[in-house]
Amino acid sequence: AWVASPATSLLSATYRFSELLTFPLRNDSDSDGLQTLLKLRLLHAWGSYGLKNPTLIFNYCTLWNDEEGTLIQGTAPSELTRHFSPLLQLGSVYFVSNFRVKPPAPSYRSCSHKLTIVLSAATQFEDVTRSSPSFWPDAFEFTPFSSLHSRIRSSVYLT
Repeated sequence: AWVASPATSLLSATYRFSELLTFPLRNDSDSDGLQTLLKLRLLHAWGSYGLKNPTLIFNYCTLWNDEEGTLIQGTAPSELTRHFSPLLQLGSVYFVSNFRVKPPAPSYRSCSHKLTIVLSAATQFEDVTRSSPSFWPDAFEFTPFSSLHSRIRSSVYLT
């Protein structure tokens, strides 16, 4: 896994997700202990089931947006589904910390963002819904009608 952190060493800071794209991605072993916070609204959460065993959850997936309306996919190992499901409420706004980011999976993405948030048992959430009225209630990525047919056999994005 990778961690996004600014080149300068800060103790703690809050960032928009678009700002994380400007940080170098470094291997976890290089981490300097920076605690990065993101302020995100949880739009959707679901269990991703494997093709070989459709009753077994492959991983826990989330879809978030930030104050700018940017969509970001999140993922966590399947064993954390029971941990996150009761903890996270759809539509709520959270400060999220102790997470990693990585490039998205090559297939079945829920949005086109260049990074994916990786949640772990150490990930922390602080509910700040009441103090965050500026958030968009939902967010969408529109697909041009002319490209819908080409996405029928493509497994890059969920369509």
